[in-house]
Amino acid sequence: MVKCHDSIIDVKLFFFRTVKGLLPALLGVGFFLLMGAASLAALLRYSELHSWLGYMQQPYLWRVVRFSLWQALLSSGISLLIAIPVASCLIHRQFYGRSALLQLFSVSMVVPTIVAILGLVVVYGRTGWLNQLFGVQIPLYGLVGILLAHVFFNMPLAVRLLLQGYDLIPSGQWRQASQLGFSRWAAFRWIEWHYMKKVLPGAFVLIFMLCFSSFAVVLSLGGGPKYSTLEVAIYQALRFDFDLNKASFLALLQVSICTLFAVIVYRIAPINRQDVSLLAVKSYLLKDSFWAKSADYLALLCAFVLVIPPFLAIFDPIFSPVFFKTLQSVALWNAVLVSLQIAIPAALVSLLLGVCFGVLARFCMARQYFAFLPNKIEHLGNMILMVPGLVIATGLFLTLRDFGWGLQSSYWIVVWVNAVMALPFVLRALMPVMYQQERRFRNVYLSLGIQSWSRWCLEWPLIRPSVAQALGYALLLSLGDMGVIALFGSQGLVSLPLYLFQLIGSYRLEEGACVAVVLISLCLILFYCSSRFIGGVTARVKN
Repeated sequence: MVKCHDSIIDVKLFFFRTVKGLLPALLGVGFFLLMGAASLAALLRYSELHSWLGYMQQPYLWRVVRFSLWQALLSSGISLLIAIPVASCLIHRQFYGRSALLQLFSVSMVVPTIVAILGLVVVYGRTGWLNQLFGVQIPLYGLVGILLAHVFFNMPLAVRLLLQGYDLIPSGQWRQASQLGFSRWAAFRWIEWHYMKKVLPGAFVLIFMLCFSSFAVVLSLGGGPKYSTLEVAIYQALRFDFDLNKASFLALLQVSICTLFAVIVYRIAPINRQDVSLLAVKSYLLKDSFWAKSADYLALLCAFVLVIPPFLAIFDPIFSPVFFKTLQSVALWNAVLVSLQIAIPAALVSLLLGVCFGVLARFCMARQYFAFLPNKIEHLGNMILMVPGLVIATGLFLTLRDFGWGLQSSYWIVVWVNAVMALPFVLRALMPVMYQQERRFRNVYLSLGIQSWSRWCLEWPLIRPSVAQALGYALLLSLGDMGVIALFGSQGLVSLPLYLFQLIGSYRLEEGACVAVVLISLCLILFYCSSRFIGGVTARVKN
């Protein structure tokens, strides 16, 4: 009886310590779910369900849905088709500027949308560089322009995600391939593809959701109602009509389509189990050939052509005399200050939420009865991409207004929405390395009784590059947001993207181009500071 009583006490003590260690993570994920539920509930309160059947009978709605699906499938497919050979080339080739190209890829996928669109117009527009140099004119306003912009944003993202898959390949497989004299094609077929096909479904779903819910790109380069998406229709319902009923219907339709698509893809996708082998992955030389070199050079050329010219076009106004006059504007620096006041808290909140999701997911990995939950927890964080940021912000505003907090809560709404919209990128940077460390050191932690903060202290040198990358993504995404700030921006809450949009709207294009230079420069500086001071030497070597 005494032994039974002691065992019960031990179980209760273990349960208490476990819950105590997980309490911050549970509170973080719980608060995330509570805010999302409150936002959707507030919109549904203003909905008229009997009128939804009338919306579903409108031919325009289904034309918008078809185009949203078609452009998202094309954008994600093209991005991945280009990213696969580019990632393989970056793994096997060492060349001058490789680190700079990887840093450029990291920035380009989260560069402010309106800035990237200006760069694309300078390069591919009617009077752009391509037309002036080669006499080639691309129909930029329409499906082609939308695909160009989406590939510019998402091809680098796909490359970074595929490189994470390459990091999981054990050194022993590369060593054996080198000893057996594998060619590049043989290595890709028997080694690389085995790991890549586990990363591709998640990358495809993430990019599909980003393109399906694209707003600023379609609004700027769509060229008319023929190329509208659901996100643009939601914006029109909120901004121009303030029709909460129609906006909530369209938002739920978008969530349903994205959820169905994600479920289908994940059902047929192989399970992505992390490797447990060596800590440091060392690459070995493989048998080279003319065709392998040609394929690598072609892939690099394609990446250069798609990414670098728009970046160079962004910095073109530096040589304009208007640039120095723009720098003396008080409104510009007020906008810089507002952007930093939004981006830094939003990035920290997003990083904190990502850590909470990661802690819960890897705790479930070690428990037999919860082994199915890690992927579900990660998908829960990614589901925020299915819900338009404008809808979340409007729902939160209505909820807070019911509590007596009106427009004074606008700042915190903008910060929170930017934080949760950056969460999928934070999870993509954090989750693989957290899974990997859990599988490698789980038995050591259990045998020595190492938990919570002690674990983080031991793992910090290994995970700090991923933490720096996650914080950098969140900073840049929050800094470049224009959708939510455009809905809630006021005289004292004007960020750099909103200020740039106001300049372009008032036909002050030269000043707008100069502000775009300031915005992209600020993005580069913040991303470098995140990699330099948080990522440390390991991050710089890894990149």
